[in-house]
Amino acid sequence: MLLGCIAVDMELAGVQSVCDFYGFDLYDFLVTGDVLSEDKYEMEGFNDANHNMDKFYIALEIAKRI
Repeated sequence: MLLGCIAVDMELAGVQSVCDFYGFDLYDFLVTGDVLSEDKYEMEGFNDANHNMDKFYIALEIAKRI
């Protein structure tokens, strides 16, 4: 059932297409990594914001609940 969306994540869209084709359920969560409301883009802290273990622990908790 297609309900619509306000944004698309390209990588997730590809994984969802594969899951749809093979009949798999996809449980995902997205975390924002970029702040686009500022006048300039700062790279400081970018690596830690997108490559730390907190996303793994969130995914593990979701997996335990389903």
